[in-house]
Amino acid sequence: MLKKRFGGLLAALMLFGCSGNPLPVNLEAGDALPQFSVRMNNGTRVRTADLLGQPSVIVFFSVDCIDCRHLLPQIQKLWDMDLGLPIVLIARKNTAADIVPFWAFSEFTMTYSPQRSRRIYSRFAPSRIPRIYISDDQGIIRYIHADEHLPSARELADEIESLTQNYTSHD
Repeated sequence: MLKKRFGGLLAALMLFGCSGNPLPVNLEAGDALPQFSVRMNNGTRVRTADLLGQPSVIVFFSVDCIDCRHLLPQIQKLWDMDLGLPIVLIARKNTAADIVPFWAFSEFTMTYSPQRSRRIYSRFAPSRIPRIYISDDQGIIRYIHADEHLPSARELADEIESLTQNYTSHD
């Protein structure tokens, strides 16, 4: 009986993994960015390939998350620094209808990608938001921040600067 149940569970996991919905992973510094494509609220599309060639920042958030609400003003400050690199905000299970009122109230100008599900998020992590991934020009994740330490815009800018110094020293 146990063998039959285990076999069913294994078959379900294999089917889930083969259905184009990968099992959640937990990326770490040194891992490559996973392949993804999202449509931003301004109509542009961002793909993993678009992030190569310069450092980039990916932020996962939910407007229902209190830690995210504390972090997003810091991300707006980083956005306002206009560092000339992609900063991609991706919602975890928030639609535009969920996000628009909070963005308006907070006077945010950042673009974002509303997502009805955790499909994109699950390519990065199984749980916990906010999450920030800073990758180098090759798409290798160099810094990760989650809810245990919410970095300031200055801390994030310093990490990005360390990557741009490394990038320019390769020339």
